[in-house]
Amino acid sequence: MAPLPPLATVAELEKWLQVAPGAAPQDAAQLALDVASGLVRGEARCPFTKRTSTASLPIVDGAITPAGPVVSVTSVTVAGTELTSSQWELEDGVVTLTWDALRECPRRAVVVWEHGYDPIPADVKGIVLDAVARSIVNPRYLRQESTGQRSLTFATESFTVSLSQLEADKLQRYRPGARLGPMGRISGR
Repeated sequence: MAPLPPLATVAELEKWLQVAPGAAPQDAAQLALDVASGLVRGEARCPFTKRTSTASLPIVDGAITPAGPVVSVTSVTVAGTELTSSQWELEDGVVTLTWDALRECPRRAVVVWEHGYDPIPADVKGIVLDAVARSIVNPRYLRQESTGQRSLTFATESFTVSLSQLEADKLQRYRPGARLGPMGRISGR
């Protein structure tokens, strides 16, 4: 599988840092964006990038729950037979099979579906840009720097590209199984 693209671009990073286009160290910025995007995807357990997947998924109580957010389902195959669109229904990211499709008591189904975000959610992009900005703005990981009468103190030392606990907490809402309501995560289903 091809690597996923970063969740933000170097041009967006330059705007975030409020520097002129081309002013950011391009190679370092691109690498940092790749690393930060991987950290965000790992913490959220969500690829974010819109893509098509094929997987054998369990059928639980007549329902299949593909990784989301589910945009569309192309096909559902049970016991080697592709079901017609009248034998399944997609609602709120869950594929529900009809009684007819469940006659053989299948345990798994092969599902082809499109999922992800387009565009990337603003809060996710902001977390990636913040993580990269911390390492780009303070590449030598200093706590304080003085030059003559000028002194600069960083809020914290940046230890490479990393996520803060607050950022990790914000990403919890994107984890599989987390249902979102107007105030964030809703427990149970």
